[in-house]
Amino acid sequence: MWDTYWNDITKPFVHSSMNYERTYKRWLAWAEVPRALYAMATLPGGWVNMSSAPKGDRRPIFVIPGIGMTDRSTLVIRQYLTFLGYSVHPWALGRNLGAKTIGIHNERLIERIEQVYRDQQQPLTLIGWSMGGIMARMVARRSPKMVREVICLGSPFGGDPFASSAWEVYERLSGHSLRDPVAQAQIAESKLPLPVPACSFYSRSDGIVPWQACREPNTPDARNIAVRSAHCGFGFSPPVLRAVADRLAATHKVPTAAGRHHRNRGAVSDKSLRIATAATPPSPIA
Repeated sequence: MWDTYWNDITKPFVHSSMNYERTYKRWLAWAEVPRALYAMATLPGGWVNMSSAPKGDRRPIFVIPGIGMTDRSTLVIRQYLTFLGYSVHPWALGRNLGAKTIGIHNERLIERIEQVYRDQQQPLTLIGWSMGGIMARMVARRSPKMVREVICLGSPFGGDPFASSAWEVYERLSGHSLRDPVAQAQIAESKLPLPVPACSFYSRSDGIVPWQACREPNTPDARNIAVRSAHCGFGFSPPVLRAVADRLAATHKVPTAAGRHHRNRGAVSDKSLRIATAATPPSPIA
């Protein structure tokens, strides 16, 4: 009796909350392009803070674009990290059409990364935007000796791939069904911790993918950093770019006599990464 009475009282509030959540998510999706354009427009104003980031250590960095995108989409982040002093490499595989571009088992992407690895003679830091981050994680799992660290920007590797409309875009562009047994195995594997250090940048106001799916498992070698950004603005947002630079500085390492590595005592802490994201005022809707 009391359960029925209580359900009758709370039902309007539950429905109201659900309607609000659906409306908010729909609004975030509609606002993606304007917010990304706003992020690009703030680049000149954010340059003072961005340019004061710690200088790079010439480590090789390999940047992977999101689904449907080309190296043009990552031009800003690549030019910025090159300015700081890193050796930055494009993925150079044309438009990212998922399995059509990299192969069902990522073989063409692994071949490209192996080429850069041989040229540089040291492991690479992989930075992947959205689907590019999922691809970076798969490469790190297959060839950990070639990967120093994986940094994801709004990559939904940890949740239900059908929780957003992004899966429809992926299947249409790649011609690869996420219900395929190979894809299902890759999805299950993507939720597991990586054999290399990993860092995921996620935004609670992401209008494309659920932010909860963009978080690394809780392990000693994994970090999750919240930023304020549209999904399409990760590669253009001054606070996000500065936070990525600070993350790279935090993982500067120097060789030891035994040939292993240790973290610099002067490395930037994760606390400073959170401070960096607030250094440039975000858009009211960012």
